[in-house]
Amino acid sequence: MDPTAFDNLKTVLEGAVYDADLQGRLVVVDRRDLADLARLSREYAISFRMNDAPDPPVTCTAQLSIDFAELINERLHHDRAGCRLAVVFTMPIRRSSACAIVEGTLRTIWGEERIIRQTLSWQFPHEGGPYKNEAVVEFARLIYEENAADLPEMVPYMISSLEQLQPLSSQ
Repeated sequence: MDPTAFDNLKTVLEGAVYDADLQGRLVVVDRRDLADLARLSREYAISFRMNDAPDPPVTCTAQLSIDFAELINERLHHDRAGCRLAVVFTMPIRRSSACAIVEGTLRTIWGEERIIRQTLSWQFPHEGGPYKNEAVVEFARLIYEENAADLPEMVPYMISSLEQLQPLSSQ
């Protein structure tokens, strides 16, 4: 059986990130390849940080996912299948006002047309320590196999985001 579009896109994304790791530009810190049998979906996520990032580091996670409808579309109807791509930056911040700076930084790098969501969380009891900020850059369209060449081109954007967000960490 041929690999799915998801498998091919996952391989391209993973290879691009590991190439940057081998060049010493970043360090891969986590990787997940999940199959959700209840929802019949797949998700691949690879997390990394800058090689020389001070503590606490800003982490980037590139997430590729495909849902049941797209998998069925490809397997049964032999149509092209589309995947969702999200790029998640996780960092500690001290003030919620830093979220505006984070959003401005990400919009400058990724463009105005991207969807950017931020979620702040903290451990209870919260005694003035940093918030955990999760800033998600989403693309308002599906990524198809013919977009595979775009994935390696996104890695420098991810690295630039890490470099520019790191000074904001714990602000």
